[in-house]
Amino acid sequence: MSPQRRPQARQLLTVQSERILATCYPGQVRAAVIERALRRMVAADMREARKALREGESS
Repeated sequence: MSPQRRPQARQLLTVQSERILATCYPGQVRAAVIERALRRMVAADMREARKALREGESS
């Protein structure tokens, strides 16, 4: 679907992310799925940052 034809609420989703939501999480609220993914990404980023900080302190 072209960006001009996509509803405004879906403009932030890529075609691939829409496909993933439709096939892997059918019927679930998109916002909830996206929020879970963002929370997991933040947690992983924070773990990496703490790890880098610990490695920097031990040097």
